[in-house]
Amino acid sequence: MKAAKFRKWNNIIHRDLGYLIFGLTIIYAVSGFVLNHVKADGWHPDYVFSSTETKIDKKLIPDQFNEESAKSVLSSLGESNFKNVVFSGDDIIIYFKNGSVLLDRFSGEATIEKKTPLYIIKEFNLLHYNNIKKLYTYLADVYAVALFVMAITGLFVIKGKKGITGRGKWLTAIGILIPILIILFYI
Repeated sequence: MKAAKFRKWNNIIHRDLGYLIFGLTIIYAVSGFVLNHVKADGWHPDYVFSSTETKIDKKLIPDQFNEESAKSVLSSLGESNFKNVVFSGDDIIIYFKNGSVLLDRFSGEATIEKKTPLYIIKEFNLLHYNNIKKLYTYLADVYAVALFVMAITGLFVIKGKKGITGRGKWLTAIGILIPILIILFYI
């Protein structure tokens, strides 16, 4: 194949494949950035956690606390979607969708903990981790192959002293060397 014809098809493949995978590339870039900055102090990339202290009216805490009592406490706090109630010594833990109430049955003191989903970021992370599995696994594999093709075709988009035979070879070598040095440094 002549060099001009090769370059023409190389550039067409690189351009059109780039358009095709643009959406997934943005998703993986945003999600990757978020996941790189997960901290060990409990920060979660899919949720924001909040905690509020309050006091429950003692009339809402009967001696025989049950599911109906738990729903009543939740209602007084403006919460719904009851899930479960657990008894632990003097404490009652009421679970509801995306949160819980830790209630001292004698003092009425309560701590409300909630987790609020970070919509869009949560869904991006779902795709990045491939938690969906099934058909998405094949799409993720196709995407990985497409990134490989983009990397190879990208080497030949520009010719001359700015291309792979010029400064491109040095930039490519640096791009290969950096991850190798990082691996060697951390092993």
